[in-house]
Amino acid sequence: MPRLVLERPDRTRAREIPGLGFGAERVEPIVDERGTSEDDDDEFYLIVHGLNSHKANPNVRALSVGLATRGKRCVAFDLPGHGACDGEKGDARGIFKGKEAALERARRTLRSVGAKKVVVCGSSMGGALAVYFANELRTEREFEIVRVVLINPLVKMKKAFPQAVLGALWALSRVTPWLEVSPRPTDKIDAADENDRPDFDDEAQEQCDADELTWKKGVSLRTAVELYDLTRHNAGEKEVECGLVRLSFHVPILLITGGRDDVVPPDAAIDRARLAVSAGGKAEHVKFERAGHSLTLQSRREEFFDLVANWRWDA
Repeated sequence: MPRLVLERPDRTRAREIPGLGFGAERVEPIVDERGTSEDDDDEFYLIVHGLNSHKANPNVRALSVGLATRGKRCVAFDLPGHGACDGEKGDARGIFKGKEAALERARRTLRSVGAKKVVVCGSSMGGALAVYFANELRTEREFEIVRVVLINPLVKMKKAFPQAVLGALWALSRVTPWLEVSPRPTDKIDAADENDRPDFDDEAQEQCDADELTWKKGVSLRTAVELYDLTRHNAGEKEVECGLVRLSFHVPILLITGGRDDVVPPDAAIDRARLAVSAGGKAEHVKFERAGHSLTLQSRREEFFDLVANWRWDA
């Protein structure tokens, strides 16, 4: 299986976005002999990475490059607690500081490139944030949210806590934010029987593991508490009021899942997509049956890139 393609200097251009105080980049197609991109296309894909990753992790950059080779303009940024973390005061790697801080980075990144129309594309934790971003940005009306692509999104945490326990954990996370509460999630699944093994690219995973800015340690208490807050916010009081369903009434949503995802079991997200459709929303689900959590780390990744680039709501 070929390595993840992180650069296509003959067809795409990747540039850092300076002056934001956090890592951000734009990856776009080259459309003429001068190496410039079209200025009249104001639609951008906002790529929202997952837990422990960053804007230029091979898994994330490969998606941006894959979309750019298909004529799409992409921007990606480091979520709080991810990437270099050498800009904003108090930003420490491994400590995710919540949805509001992440949303502000999304706004600033989009403003920096003059985006008007936005396709929000998020994977895993980034999928949960994509739902939150799209709902918030849509109501603010600074940007037109034209589509949302959710890739194995985190819909709910594996454990539920009573309010009193959650309050205690919240307080503790301010005192000992670095406390490790779970190991680093991994997409790799070993199986004795080759037929039971998911479609998984070991060499591509090695590229991701070799990346210096990818967080290699476990999940911190502060991060876990903030993720719990994010998923609870998206859930709403009733299932029909959840963020995904509410969003689907206004913005078309493509849900893409891996049938062998053991990191974020896809059933909850699939149930929400079905609920959105039954309630009259605009949502479609596509499953890569043998893929795991990271859809880029599979043999059918070019087909996956085609889907993300070309999908439109048609119902």
